[in-house]
Amino acid sequence: MTTYNDTIQKVKDLIYGDGSIIASRDIFTRVKKEVKEAQEDPTLSGIGIAQKARGIREKGAVELARIIRANKAAIDAELDVAEKSVRSVISAPNPQPSAEQLREFTDKYGSLKTELLVFNNKRAAQQLLEFMEDIRDPHIAKIIVDDFANTGVELNKHITDPLQLRTSYEQIKATAETDAKTQARQSLDEIARLRAAQPVNSMVRLGAAPTLGEELTDKVLRDHESFLQVHGE
Repeated sequence: MTTYNDTIQKVKDLIYGDGSIIASRDIFTRVKKEVKEAQEDPTLSGIGIAQKARGIREKGAVELARIIRANKAAIDAELDVAEKSVRSVISAPNPQPSAEQLREFTDKYGSLKTELLVFNNKRAAQQLLEFMEDIRDPHIAKIIVDDFANTGVELNKHITDPLQLRTSYEQIKATAETDAKTQARQSLDEIARLRAAQPVNSMVRLGAAPTLGEELTDKVLRDHESFLQVHGE
């Protein structure tokens, strides 16, 4: 079974691997050969040589832009698959504890919450905070986190140390976030970075700049789609 990590690695291979270098190498070799032939053509004037060389380089730049477009399309398709898988992990409910565990939690939590919210019991505030800190089950922790907008306001009235309340909240949030979900959120950030990355190996520039010229290279690598549109593609 392919995991989202496998798919992300495939994308990294597309971006940082040798595929785009190999594909562009043939273009650069041909462009250099044709430019050299133009420069050695005795029938061409200096202006004619420059014009022909420019046309050869532009044709090569278009071909390079096509390679980048194809690589970008492949990258985005793989990232779409990975992102869908990652989001399914993040949105999946945590495994439920046993009915007995859930009942014990509900009874204790409900009792302390009533003392706090209804009877404004300061002692209950500290007890509830300690109770929350002792929770180790992700499903139960998620219930507390989702309800914190209600309990947190009242806790804040009685807990004199705001840092303690913040620390306890962050702790219960971390408990609600399983290792799998934490990793998935990190992968979501990585997917965003890969979407924004240049879709070909950075070494391509080293081959393109002396062959196509800095100007054409910059245009193609900065915005290959706009470059192709200008050239009717």
